[in-house]
Amino acid sequence: MVDSHSVMIVDDEYLARDELKSLLKRRHPDFNVVAEASTAQAAWALLKDHPRIDGVFLDIHIQTENERAGLDLGYAINRLAAAPWIIFLTGYPQTAVEAHRLHPAHFLLKPLEDDRIDEALAWIRRTQTPLAPMATIHQQPKRIMIKHRIDSRFDEHEWHTECVDPSEIVFIAKNKSVNNLKIQLSNGNVLDRVNGTIKDWESKYAALGFVQIHRSHLINLGHLRSLKPRGSEGEDYKVALKNCSSELAVGPEYLELFREKLHKGEF
Repeated sequence: MVDSHSVMIVDDEYLARDELKSLLKRRHPDFNVVAEASTAQAAWALLKDHPRIDGVFLDIHIQTENERAGLDLGYAINRLAAAPWIIFLTGYPQTAVEAHRLHPAHFLLKPLEDDRIDEALAWIRRTQTPLAPMATIHQQPKRIMIKHRIDSRFDEHEWHTECVDPSEIVFIAKNKSVNNLKIQLSNGNVLDRVNGTIKDWESKYAALGFVQIHRSHLINLGHLRSLKPRGSEGEDYKVALKNCSSELAVGPEYLELFREKLHKGEF
């Protein structure tokens, strides 16, 4: 069975949207257009109504709004709990520099060329797994195997694999100056030097209640105790967590989405 990718097209030109839809239907039927929008604002509303969208074909220069509308929407999409991949579309090559800061899946210049689209979607098929159907979304792993490093008393490195119930994880934080993570467990133990990124963990385990609240950490909403206004530390807000003495900062760019999840009771 071929995996099907649910996608959205965001472009202010109807003919451009129609042409891309026709091309996908003709050459790439496994990419199913489930939503389309002519403005960034409409696209953002649709993303909230269609949480199962795998990817977005996003025009950067939306003339009905402004020349940054597509980029601004891209930044907002990247902050979602399970962010869809983005393929940027543009007729202005000079916008590529900032667009690539968002780590898009691909960047296509208008007018679109069939072979370039074929190349982009082939890469998507190889690297991006479509979201599971809604019927299977609740099939959550009971245990996660986590490989972490332990430094022995002889200054030697030992690698251990821990079998962890996801509900035991309180928060996950990026280690400073190194490209790995530490995981705080509810029993007080810390698993250190775990490979991966914050983005990887949130994308893979968002359904288990993990949400990013800062560029350097994400929390398990099941352990949330309170959201507090800042003290004197220069951050807008911080969270207190159960089974943990640490209080973690909430980055300003994550606050709105975090509050939305709390309002919906997504924990």
